[in-house]
Amino acid sequence: MSRTTDKEIIYVGDPMCAWCFGFEPVLDALMERFESTVPFRFIMGGLRVEDPFPITEALKPKLLENWQGVTRTTGQTINGHLLADAPGFLYDSAPASRAFVAVRRLDEALALPYYRALHHAFYLEMKDITQAGVLCGLAAGIGVSPDQFTRLAQSESVRLEAQNDFDLARDYNAQAFPALVLKEGPHASVLNQGYKELSALTGILDDWIKGDLPTSEITPALLIFGRAS
Repeated sequence: MSRTTDKEIIYVGDPMCAWCFGFEPVLDALMERFESTVPFRFIMGGLRVEDPFPITEALKPKLLENWQGVTRTTGQTINGHLLADAPGFLYDSAPASRAFVAVRRLDEALALPYYRALHHAFYLEMKDITQAGVLCGLAAGIGVSPDQFTRLAQSESVRLEAQNDFDLARDYNAQAFPALVLKEGPHASVLNQGYKELSALTGILDDWIKGDLPTSEITPALLIFGRAS
């Protein structure tokens, strides 16, 4: 099948979204199957950018329960020690989202590797990805100049571009992450909101790419796993 020019798959996620981390193997499989035909674009949804909250002792069991649910459902192991090792940790995904946008601006080909590095740093290595030094180190680890990254990540233009991502996600009605938005010309429909297994997505994507399923007739899959971090 030849590569389409009027369709694209827009992934909406967040560096501190556990279900987005759990979705990584599904995303890999989707890209392997469809990227040669339809381009993928990646934007940040803004999970915790307007309402960051401290992880209190009362919240820790609830957050760990959610993370354990991610592992049971997706097979993606999450290391929960950050909750014990970082008292007063603030769940704020704005710094990491802006860092992603900065890397995307510098080299779009590095955007997805950086997004994955953010997930792995937070959920496997339990690094605090709200910290500028951690974000810069992760960027350097994928080949981004630390000086360029630091200047850009702190700029007003990147803050505005990140806000544009958040606004675009809302415009698409992507209210839970990860989400896939199928765009064809001026038309766009949300395929899924929250984690879905590969088998629930491939058939619809096949039909949409072939033109058997109009974009306007795509109905978002029922939300099973939602916006929770």
